[in-house]
Amino acid sequence: MHFNRYILLFLFLDLWAACSLYAQTEADLLVERLMEQLAEELTEDFDFSELAERLEFYRQHPIDLNRTDGSELRELGFVPQLFIDRLLEHRSRSGKFIAPYELQTLEGLDTGLLRFLLPYVTVGASPSLSDVRAGQLLTEGTHDLMVRYGRTLQRREGYKITDPARSRYLGSADQVFTRYRFHFGHDLQVSLNAKKDAGEAFFTGAQRGGFDFYSGSVYVKNQHWLKGLVVGDYTLQFGQGLALWTGLGFGKGSMVQSVSKQATGLQPYTSSNEVLFLRGTAATLAFGHLLFTPFVSRRWLDGSIDYDEEGQRIVGVIGQTGLHRTPTEVANRGSVLQWTYGANAQYEYRRLRIGATAYRMRLDATIQPQGLLRNQYAFRGSNLGNASVYYNYSWRGIYLFGEAAHSLGSGTAFANGLIASLHPHLSLALHYRNYGRDYHSFFSQGIAEGSGVVNERGFYSGLVYHPGRSVEWVLYTDFFRFPWLRYRVDAPSQGADLLTQFTYTWYKKANVSIRYRHRQRGENASAEGPHHVVVDVFRQQLRVNGQYKLGDVWSMRNRVELTRYRKEGDATEIGWMVYQDIIFKPMNGNLSGNARIALFSTPGYNSRVYAFENDVLYAYSFPLYHNDGVRAYVNLRYRFGRKMDVWLRYATFIYRGVEEVGSGLDAIEGNQRSDVRVQWRWQF
Repeated sequence: MHFNRYILLFLFLDLWAACSLYAQTEADLLVERLMEQLAEELTEDFDFSELAERLEFYRQHPIDLNRTDGSELRELGFVPQLFIDRLLEHRSRSGKFIAPYELQTLEGLDTGLLRFLLPYVTVGASPSLSDVRAGQLLTEGTHDLMVRYGRTLQRREGYKITDPARSRYLGSADQVFTRYRFHFGHDLQVSLNAKKDAGEAFFTGAQRGGFDFYSGSVYVKNQHWLKGLVVGDYTLQFGQGLALWTGLGFGKGSMVQSVSKQATGLQPYTSSNEVLFLRGTAATLAFGHLLFTPFVSRRWLDGSIDYDEEGQRIVGVIGQTGLHRTPTEVANRGSVLQWTYGANAQYEYRRLRIGATAYRMRLDATIQPQGLLRNQYAFRGSNLGNASVYYNYSWRGIYLFGEAAHSLGSGTAFANGLIASLHPHLSLALHYRNYGRDYHSFFSQGIAEGSGVVNERGFYSGLVYHPGRSVEWVLYTDFFRFPWLRYRVDAPSQGADLLTQFTYTWYKKANVSIRYRHRQRGENASAEGPHHVVVDVFRQQLRVNGQYKLGDVWSMRNRVELTRYRKEGDATEIGWMVYQDIIFKPMNGNLSGNARIALFSTPGYNSRVYAFENDVLYAYSFPLYHNDGVRAYVNLRYRFGRKMDVWLRYATFIYRGVEEVGSGLDAIEGNQRSDVRVQWRWQF
């Protein structure tokens, strides 16, 4: 059947979806929208707790509009800098805000942004650390203790192997995560994390210290000239992410304004992800309009160590998974010492910000990648210096931003863009990037189509149209080129990414969105031979999503999605997925929950479908659907008074026509994979 026929069927199902579904709070909807945008460009099991925790914190401790300098609003991840500048200018010109709804008077604020923003802002004095004595902290601060347990019910192949000469999982299938937070207002935070992944040992073998991963930090802010201080694990985000950006970062997506990255500077690291952070100490010092952030980090990284002819330690690649389940993973754990030190300086005056970053990274082993042609310009050595300058400026509805970065001794990277309000109902976003094939950075997360800020040129343009408070139309196109070879692409290549999305909202009642995305990239032909021929790969996605509030307690949500994959020399794949959600959330009840039933069919992995899933607090899921089968899950939450909560989750995949799920050490005999998760939280 031709794809056009699927489109007709899809639009018919859209009418059914639009007539059947919204009911969570605006904060819940925002979290889902942000998570889906992040997850589309990341791996299936990526940890999103850093952003989820930050949003939950500001929901419980709203940002004081009369106290903020804009940095807390940037931390939310969805507030455009152009709007932040207008807010600060309005407060400076007209005086303090009387109520949050006064934001409606600001030019350029659409009703959608206002709905999302209101749960996170307030007007009123918040407690300040400088106003209390040390003895008051424990009595007036808030504590948050959380323990999470989960496991896959079916036994994977890696747990069955007992032969010590074979690769196998050394620990149990249990997943354990413990988290503690202490907050005093916005000015003091203590964070502790401890995590054990499935397959890792626990208080035995290689993990006699208990958990495989420990993380912690103490964060103090807003103390006169000390704008922020972190001791422990932290993140740094400056400019447009070309030189230094750790922690989470947004990429391309339906939120067009995210093409301008919202740098949050120095922040404590609170995620359970074991890779994207620095460990040591850093501080941001304020001298009038000048901010100065020195930092130093010392971390042990994973890597397979070998020795060259002179006996020097060499490593091919640095590990990025944080998993230590098998004998090989355990042997590679913490084998490379990394030192990172440097500083950032930023000048802020009204709507202008100019900054510069310089740092050096040193390893106690030499990186020596494989001798492949695509690695001709890859980083080699143990010592790398980076420097960059960046700017952003807003003027009369136009926001300009950019960064230029240089890896000392090698290449450069540039990014520049603008976001403009062309009309009260129409906004434009433009972004140009040019990343050298010999540019290197271990901590970059710029806007890119490839896997990093390297070997790419591209031009992005996007439009957002709001003809009324009920309608939003988003469109972007991104044309890019890779001047040098890449993994599975043995020649220079090019491609395009196009997305358009239409959303109609019945205020506080229902909404429906229709989305189409077309992506084209080059890839080696599947046919074997001494020289690969690069051919075009096309991926198309058509999605209809709807939500409807049935009343004060019940809501429903539907989605229908089609994908089409076509590559020269291979069979065309067309996959589909449809799901139905039920959400139960009484305003004052102790019990709430949600459930999903999904049907899906894809010929193979290339036509896979991803879908956001609700989970226990801070543990959002984004699994892939492929092959034929059924997906179902149920989440329940019970509140014991105002201070204690318990979550329970059960989720299962049931596949049709298969005798084994997964592969390798993760293989499960049979056609089903089921997971359970229990979480307990106590706030005191």
